[in-house]
Amino acid sequence: MARALLRKASTSLLPKLRIPRWLAAILIGLVGAWIAMLAGGTMTVEAGPFNVRLSANVGSGVTEIALPPLGSLSADTHRAPLRLSATLVGVDPGELSEFVRTRSLEQAVAEVERDMLSHIPPFGGRLLAASLLGAIALSLLAFRTDWRSNAIAVTGALIIVGTAQLVAWQTYSAAQLLSPSFSGPLALAPQLIGPAETAVDRINNFRGELGRIVAGVGRVFTGTQSGPFADGDELRVLHISDVHLSPLGLDFARHLADAFDVHFIVDTGDLTSFGSPAEDVIVSFVPRFGRPYVFVRGNHDSTTFQKAMEGVPNAIVLDGTTRELEGLSVHGVGDVFFTPDRRSLPSEEEQQQEMELANDRILSDLERLPQSPDVLVIHNDEQADAAAGRVPLVISGHGHIPSARVRDGTLFLRVGSTGGSGAGVFAEVGGVPLSAQVLYFDREARNFLAYDLIQQFPETGNIALERHLISQEFGELEPMPIEVSAASAEGLLAKPPSRENHYLHGKRPTAPAEAR
Repeated sequence: MARALLRKASTSLLPKLRIPRWLAAILIGLVGAWIAMLAGGTMTVEAGPFNVRLSANVGSGVTEIALPPLGSLSADTHRAPLRLSATLVGVDPGELSEFVRTRSLEQAVAEVERDMLSHIPPFGGRLLAASLLGAIALSLLAFRTDWRSNAIAVTGALIIVGTAQLVAWQTYSAAQLLSPSFSGPLALAPQLIGPAETAVDRINNFRGELGRIVAGVGRVFTGTQSGPFADGDELRVLHISDVHLSPLGLDFARHLADAFDVHFIVDTGDLTSFGSPAEDVIVSFVPRFGRPYVFVRGNHDSTTFQKAMEGVPNAIVLDGTTRELEGLSVHGVGDVFFTPDRRSLPSEEEQQQEMELANDRILSDLERLPQSPDVLVIHNDEQADAAAGRVPLVISGHGHIPSARVRDGTLFLRVGSTGGSGAGVFAEVGGVPLSAQVLYFDREARNFLAYDLIQQFPETGNIALERHLISQEFGELEPMPIEVSAASAEGLLAKPPSRENHYLHGKRPTAPAEAR
């Protein structure tokens, strides 16, 4: 039937329109090429860890990049009548993690770009071959054994499609993709690009000054030896927390580690934000510290991520375990919750039950140890209330606000957020400060002597450092365990009796606050 229709068009309709037979042959060849491009003008390629489907068809000189389900972006990139499309069809999270972990960002981008460019010639050849096959098939249906018309149809398709590809290659301007049009949810992108560009400029400026400023502050304070630092032989530990995937926060921490020449780092969790496998790439930053890196899991860190950390040579993952570093006994416990988003939050009743169980485990762990550790490391210190009176120091993060309080001879020390607000570090007016602490211990007695709270403000680049001497602000840290009966244990965990003083850094009350 199709053959009859084509024959009728070529023998009756075309003469009435007074179209020369050679032109009819070219038109039929082009129609065949167009149909073939619709049916077979696609090719799925690998570019690093990404699977991308390339396609092309007759249309305006536009390149479209589709990112399902977010939408697409497009731009006028060339002059040829070919519409080019690239659609992301798959990502291997494991391969992506390994890909980024073993390469710098610049190397990763360059490799993906090289892979994509290497696929362009084969794709162009495939597209041309499909067009020729389509032209041959349709011309044979239309002209059957009229070999002259068949030859004209195929030759016309070859010349026109080949010329269009050549013009597209010669006139292609990738720079046009920097000012694209958006569709789908990505249509909101123009509203975000302005602030994002501003943030990038701020980050670059901030990063450029970060190392110089931190190094200068480190020289000043480490060079000022007074009080308990007279002999300069103290043990120095860098305490960080709540990085939340911020490379800027990790740069800040690394500069501090170098400037204060710390002996090891303690990270009290939330190195990631969403708990996805792709976030495991952040572990590639840890070896750059060049020092032992103690880590406990936060409520945003998955157990899968914890296992990835265990594979890092200089990482020491603690989860109900104790390690001795530089003579200091450190006991660490991972967070009992995994709540990367609000949908995963348990009910208040379930949270209370888990908190009580966490405190029971802490108490049981401490009682089993031959001697109390010098430091208890945990993400959320509310899960370690039972440690009050049993260890001299508990360090944590989670609250994103630095604070210090003593209860029953135990100092509970929170560091704030080393990542600021993570990816949104410049989103808020004034910026969220990057916070870290340098802890000082007596090497022989293993007493906690002092700590420096260091904060860097992204908006201004200013850095603030407060030195806190433990004996002057809190007195001697002498744990004073409170003996209770099993019947009253539940009530103790709910609201333990204590002798407590505390303050938020930068907002110290004039009198000790009530126990919470």
